[in-house]
Amino acid sequence: YQRRVHGLMSKEGYSDLPHDKWTRFPVRSRPHRNPLSDDFVEHPVNPQAVPWPEFYPNQLDPNVRWVDIGCAYGGLLVRMAPLYPDVNMLGMEIREKVATFAQSRIEDLRKTHNESPNPEGPNHHYNNVWIIRNNAMKYLPNYIRKGQLEKLMFCFPDPHFKKRNFKRRIISPSLVPEYAYVMAPGGKVYIISDVEELYQWMDSHLAACPLFTRLPTEEVESDPIIPLIQFSSEDARRTDKKGLSKYYSVFKRK
Repeated sequence: YQRRVHGLMSKEGYSDLPHDKWTRFPVRSRPHRNPLSDDFVEHPVNPQAVPWPEFYPNQLDPNVRWVDIGCAYGGLLVRMAPLYPDVNMLGMEIREKVATFAQSRIEDLRKTHNESPNPEGPNHHYNNVWIIRNNAMKYLPNYIRKGQLEKLMFCFPDPHFKKRNFKRRIISPSLVPEYAYVMAPGGKVYIISDVEELYQWMDSHLAACPLFTRLPTEEVESDPIIPLIQFSSEDARRTDKKGLSKYYSVFKRK
């Protein structure tokens, strides 16, 4: 599916967010990272070793249900957290500096809520969202159990344009079964990119997996998550500013 957009659609509320004070990305970091390198990233031995209650304080159920892989500065998660307060969301970001910034951002939002709750209008504690530094291509099952996730999002991932680097792409024939492993039956995988060739790559590999089925256009366009992945993240607003097309699909776990 394709949609060309111009502007940030502030009339729908997508620009009225706590992260829209930036005119450029808030932390300077290398835009590309080789996920196949041997750089050490700390990771638990299994999901049971993760201190989930520390990540999601005061949440009755500390289990993660939604994951944004390659979440960058957390713009999408920060937008979704108040809309779905009973859902624990996790962002995974491979770049250390970016992940550290995103964690500080959420901590600041939690602190602001605790110090200055808004008694006259809606406010949110942001206890249902957290971000970790992780190489999801290597260590996703170290954090997520079999059949745990209801939603898995891949928003504007690195295209890795050179053919010799296609193996670095976050969706590939070897990784799709792993994503199926962590998805609950009926769970949804969302993909979106401003690079048509990358979108076609991701879409075709998910479609080739017998454990997923592509949702029809009507069902995709009625999904309330679609406007969020189109307009909420920093990368989404970058594509808006440039007037680029966005290509997206949704797949359901059988």
